[in-house]
Amino acid sequence: MNSGAARVPVYILAGGRSRRYGSDKARALLDGQPLLVRVASQLEGIASTIRVVARAPGSYDDLGFPTLADSIPGKGPMGGLLTALEDAAPASWVFLAACDQVGFRIAWTRELLDARRKDLRAVVYRSDRFHPLFAVYHVELMEELRRRIGRGNLKMQHLFDEVPARVLPVPGGWEELVNRNQPPDRPPRG
Repeated sequence: MNSGAARVPVYILAGGRSRRYGSDKARALLDGQPLLVRVASQLEGIASTIRVVARAPGSYDDLGFPTLADSIPGKGPMGGLLTALEDAAPASWVFLAACDQVGFRIAWTRELLDARRKDLRAVVYRSDRFHPLFAVYHVELMEELRRRIGRGNLKMQHLFDEVPARVLPVPGGWEELVNRNQPPDRPPRG
């Protein structure tokens, strides 16, 4: 399915507790810009809409992004994905990203979108592990997510082995993609 000029709803997850970061990571500044704003501006080229999924509704409205509360609170990224899919319907596909991912290239988003097919429910990159917070998902995945959440099976890494998914190797330059899990002035944990 060639994405061409087609745009999809984009959802950015910002519902984490930012324990390692020590403050609201989505609002943390990088080169004078909040991480959330930075990620959203990078995704504008593929977005029909951009919404944030967080713990509380309206949390990032002041930054210009409608913010949805998790439909099932406390279920991590899987709960955030379910909220995004519920909100996006009847759109077929959504792009999901984390608020702390910097250094990605828009070409990578287009590669994921171009890899969609009618028989798939997800398209994701994989290196030594899956990268579920920079991926595209089909709304028909909702019932499966509800079942998993009901059983307490919240590990996104297991999802792609059990649903129709296309797995792509990470593109060149992927090692430059950084998840900002702590402030830049704090040394990384080993």
